[in-house]
Amino acid sequence: MASRENSAVTALVRALPPEFDTEVGFDSVRLTLDGRSWIVRPIWAGEGLAADVQRARNMLMHVDAPTDALTVITARRMSAGAREILDEERLSWADGSGRARIVIPGEVYITRLDPIPADARRQFTWSGAAQAVAETLLSWRVSYGRDVPDSIGKVADIAQAADVSVAHAARVLRQFDEQHYTIKTGAERGSTATRELRDPGRMLSDWAGQYALGAATPVVEFHVPWRDHEESLSMLTSSLEGTNWAVTGTVAAERIAPFLTSIPTVDVYVSFDDLQDLRRRVSSQDDVREVAHGGRIRVFTEKDFVFGLTDNRDGVSLCSPVRVYADLLRSRGRAAEAGEHLRESVIAF
Repeated sequence: MASRENSAVTALVRALPPEFDTEVGFDSVRLTLDGRSWIVRPIWAGEGLAADVQRARNMLMHVDAPTDALTVITARRMSAGAREILDEERLSWADGSGRARIVIPGEVYITRLDPIPADARRQFTWSGAAQAVAETLLSWRVSYGRDVPDSIGKVADIAQAADVSVAHAARVLRQFDEQHYTIKTGAERGSTATRELRDPGRMLSDWAGQYALGAATPVVEFHVPWRDHEESLSMLTSSLEGTNWAVTGTVAAERIAPFLTSIPTVDVYVSFDDLQDLRRRVSSQDDVREVAHGGRIRVFTEKDFVFGLTDNRDGVSLCSPVRVYADLLRSRGRAAEAGEHLRESVIAF
């Protein structure tokens, strides 16, 4: 895909010292220094999360790369975990901030760990509307699977699902086109314009990476005397009928793609309008009491569009795998590992 190759080449060139003469091709760069030349082939790994680098590494294992070219994994910004994987595998890498570690054994060693300021241009930011539209499109892709057309629908349909205005959704989608996440396939403008997801894997990494930077603080926590999360789910299901609520985090991941052996808390989203009703209903249950912190049931508030993307499994409303993945990344540690397992086994891009 041209956008991925161009992004990879751009990140590579940004990281190269000025002493090198560069000849930029469509998907490779020729480096020349003191009369000697090398061909470098960059491979794009999206946001630079560990999962992105693992996929790039696995792809290299199954693709016959040119033997006369050095492969360099590139990304928007390599995470510490991704860099650890690359260093262990002795793979060269570079990212869009100017950081790099490029090694041609016995000939070239480039290490640049100080970021280079980005070019001055219109900056894309993950506004609330952009995050809502991205989550909607990515969740639809997971729900539809790979056997459906790539079209993501009309702007009006996307706006309604993401709970933003049509004008706002159209503006966000134009920004997604500029980022090469989507490509226009319908009318030039207006509510009949449609898009296709051009690079859902990169979009997911970028969106989830930004999402995971934010802190999540429960608005309500409840103590229960039992440790079995299934008992907590049973209690919530029976007491919250008719309420907008959904399970996320490790409990949702356990139902979608089991991985962890220990699940300490049940994390639940509820709509802003239903929060007080939830507190009243849950607190009225036997052996359940609201606590300031350390509860085994944690409640977070969220906008209504999130509940339109949920899936009911065995009577329990689960957040979309996309939202569960992002929440697990934000929790870090073993939860983040469960998130990577969820992405590989269920999300699959």
